[in-house]
Amino acid sequence: MTLATLLLTTLALPFGLVASSARPQTPDEQAINFTVEGKITKHAGQKLTMSTEGNIIFHVVYSDKTQVTAKDGSVGSSKDLRVGVRIHVDGELTEAGEIIAQRITIQSEPKGEKR
Repeated sequence: MTLATLLLTTLALPFGLVASSARPQTPDEQAINFTVEGKITKHAGQKLTMSTEGNIIFHVVYSDKTQVTAKDGSVGSSKDLRVGVRIHVDGELTEAGEIIAQRITIQSEPKGEKR
């Protein structure tokens, strides 16, 4: 069992996080499909720190290839990823515990701000 798999089964899944795979994972694979929702607590470069409802901290790495969208489906950008914004992330959880984001959906803005 990989570290990421162990993390998911012991910590993440009881808090409503979802890990899925289209095929069985082999022990030496480095990443798994992963989905998480939470609030951005830090944004530096192309790396986000986010906290879930269960106060689990995740580090999310994104790139120019990461799809950023608003909840209504409109196109977003990295400028929309600000501290306090609630996001939904679909990506790959690495052995190091980082999420490599494929898609980030903005769920809500910080109170008092509009997009």
